[in-house]
Amino acid sequence: MNCKIVKTLLVVTCLNLCGQAFVYSQEDEKEKKPFGFVSRMPQDTEIIYGLRHFEQFTQEIGKSNTWKKLIELFELESGFDLSEVAEPWGSAMDLVGEDAFFGFGNGTAKQLEKLNEINDAYNKISLKVAGSQMLSALGLGGDDEPDPEEFMRDLLQELLSANEGKNAKLMQELQLPSFIAGAKVGKGMSAQLVNQLSALEADLPPFVLTSEFKVLGDQKFRSWSIAAKDVFDDSAREQMREAIGDEDLAAKLEKIIDTKKVELSFGSIDGHVILGIGPDHKHIKFAKSEEDSLLAVSDFEFAKGYGEKKILAYNYLSKSALTAFYAKDSFKAMSDSIVKLIESMKEGGIDLTKAVPLMKNFGNQITKIVDISIDSTAGVLYRENGLKWASVGGYSVAGIDSSSSLKLAPNVPKDAFFLLNAVEDPKYRASGIEITETIAELLHIIGSSAVKIQGDEDAGQIFAMFDQMLTPKILKVWGIMKNKVANGLGSEGGIVVDLKGSMPKVPGFPAVFIKNGKLPRVAVYNSVKNRKLLSEAWDELVPVINEIAAAVPGQEPGQEFQLPDSLSSEGKNVTTHFMGLPFVSNDFLPSLSISDEMFFLSTSKKFTEDLAASIVKPNEEKITGLVMKVRFDSLTQFAGNWLTLVEENNEVIAPGDEFIEIANSVRKALSFAAGIKVFDYRRYKENRWRTDWHFEVKDIK
Repeated sequence: MNCKIVKTLLVVTCLNLCGQAFVYSQEDEKEKKPFGFVSRMPQDTEIIYGLRHFEQFTQEIGKSNTWKKLIELFELESGFDLSEVAEPWGSAMDLVGEDAFFGFGNGTAKQLEKLNEINDAYNKISLKVAGSQMLSALGLGGDDEPDPEEFMRDLLQELLSANEGKNAKLMQELQLPSFIAGAKVGKGMSAQLVNQLSALEADLPPFVLTSEFKVLGDQKFRSWSIAAKDVFDDSAREQMREAIGDEDLAAKLEKIIDTKKVELSFGSIDGHVILGIGPDHKHIKFAKSEEDSLLAVSDFEFAKGYGEKKILAYNYLSKSALTAFYAKDSFKAMSDSIVKLIESMKEGGIDLTKAVPLMKNFGNQITKIVDISIDSTAGVLYRENGLKWASVGGYSVAGIDSSSSLKLAPNVPKDAFFLLNAVEDPKYRASGIEITETIAELLHIIGSSAVKIQGDEDAGQIFAMFDQMLTPKILKVWGIMKNKVANGLGSEGGIVVDLKGSMPKVPGFPAVFIKNGKLPRVAVYNSVKNRKLLSEAWDELVPVINEIAAAVPGQEPGQEFQLPDSLSSEGKNVTTHFMGLPFVSNDFLPSLSISDEMFFLSTSKKFTEDLAASIVKPNEEKITGLVMKVRFDSLTQFAGNWLTLVEENNEVIAPGDEFIEIANSVRKALSFAAGIKVFDYRRYKENRWRTDWHFEVKDIK
């Protein structure tokens, strides 16, 4: 079996196995503590991710037909006995057990904020220093041969001196976030593992300080702490000074290094092995009761609503942590850095000052468009007819109108292969137009400047010619799209793909394939706000596009390319416009369809008309937000039908040995993929933002 075949099988098998075990053990006894050790975690915990019953999960995978078939296949292909891995991951799961987690304690968000500030400052300064180095490389100023060591030295010097020493102070204050992890291991194993770790203390180097502290009154934990100033000896300091070659800079770096410390803590609580890492062990603390624990936080009230489900995983992130992760101001900081770079380039003879206000505006525009609401979040992954996820809070979806009902999603056929549907926030479209215009202007300025820098007179003339000929026409097209198409289309948009399209009657193509074969059909949908504007846009676009096509060099005079005249067909719900192309039919006809309410770009006139007819029918189902659906079973059936059709008519194509081998491999892959059914996703808002998805997976027969 070749590598490509193995990779294909692994992909579909992994997808399958991720859900196989979820069909088992649905009737297990209800748990008293569905979230395990969370009932011991303090309320100021900022981040936590957990796994539940993962050992049982892997055992159930080992019982599945999919896993057994996979082992048989690889034994057949490799010639090796793989019976020892019949139970996947084996002993590794002993360390995960029925309850495992990791998280970050109080103060994590503040450390992330400091890191973001340092990163923004670093980006600004690195671009400034890089600009100077770039000018030198181009022979436009500075040294002829930029020195990488000098670059790093200049960067560090500027970073530590900028903002009146604020960056240096931040770097001194920056410490490891307070990390904690744990797992419920086999009976008696937690104490055994702690003792084994404690036994290693005799072999630790002298700069590692060991100690003991207590939690929950009398529970003993061990601690190993290291201070950077104790590790960073005189010899290492001298080597750093020599490498840097700047006493003042080296002293500043030493001061920062000497503030760093790390402490490793470990112990056992309620049969769990607990491991902590941080600047100290202050975050190693536990709640005495559930009422004092993270479970009492409001977001876990949502999670506890799924407590009777067969929970596999969960998470919780505080608002402060999520806010720290989402550094929206970084876009503005980056644009400001590029502005400084542009300004520095002028000294070397590269004048891009026209781009400065555009770049400043670009940073403001991006910051505006990514300005989203942020909320704390909690989510639960559980087993139910496959794999399901439910979460509340988190980041809002930029540009999505969460209150308007969707018209497309409730009316798409249930067996459609792919669906994506949402309603756009009108403000987001306006912002998108502004950003597009800014980018276009920037690219034009950079392009014209690049030609000048090269000093190639011929290239300059060619650029000027195309600029003169095409730019006015392109701007005219953009004006039509901006003023009429954007204002003519409504806010709802979507894409639908099914796999039921008929084959075009192409001369010479085998008739049996034309009769029985199927093709994907794609329809891009948008609601309509003003049909008159869209009609005017089309009437104005056609002559401009023809002008642009005629301006392409190399065409014979009088024989320039022109768009063919369009034809129209009046349907019950939409009017369809199309070009007179060969080999088309109602089911294979690239077309544009429009009504007072709907707009479609589609590969199939019939597909469009069926969707339009469904949309105009009354439907009481109300769906809001962002919706996505992928039917893998439809794709598997589609591929299988084509494979069967080819195999049954192989005399038509006279396949060789290589084709037969590939066909057999595809058949094997499809047999594994048969268990992968549907992926449903929805991001929407009720009182708070919600995310629900369902990955339907079954065991193969």
